[in-house]
Amino acid sequence: MNPPRLCPSPLICPPPLPGCAYTPEDPLPAVSAPSVTAPAQPVPTQPSTQPSTQNPTQPPSEPAVLPSEAPVTSLLTSPGDIALTDPDGSGYAYTFTYDGETFEAFYTQDNWKIRDSYRITDAADITLICEALRAAHPIHTADYTDYRTAGDMAYEWVQHNLAYQLLPDDSPWKDSVRDVDIDPPDQGKSVLDFYRERTG
Repeated sequence: MNPPRLCPSPLICPPPLPGCAYTPEDPLPAVSAPSVTAPAQPVPTQPSTQPSTQNPTQPPSEPAVLPSEAPVTSLLTSPGDIALTDPDGSGYAYTFTYDGETFEAFYTQDNWKIRDSYRITDAADITLICEALRAAHPIHTADYTDYRTAGDMAYEWVQHNLAYQLLPDDSPWKDSVRDVDIDPPDQGKSVLDFYRERTG
């Protein structure tokens, strides 16, 4: 008699049941066929025509930006790059260069006014420009206990830019936000704060 061996048919004696007495000479017992006769074939992945909110292969969506806002690249590496100068030595009318153009900045007591400030949109560059301005003439904070930082001044500038982009061309307030006025009373105010002040 042949020694017992492992059953060659997983339908009769699936592993790991050792000691199966079946030998090749023995007739196979009748077994019922499984309900599924073949493994399901993988379905090729078809590109979806619907947007997916949980696709791990896709990067997270970018934050929304204003339609008119185009990607920009910082041009400055230090405050000195703008070459802020006081041509007549009055301490009032200054000029600086940015992206090959000359801009005007006017200082009065606790106020910097930058003409056509809406044309400079890169936040990092705006911060460096404000660093140069405050080095020439610092601006007090709203409570007049300290001086505003360059980042704080840049925030006000960016809010003006945002207001300029949002206002329609026929708005009576459009011209008033072309030039930013950095002063103590407007410290920390958002574009919504400015709107509420003007509309009550």
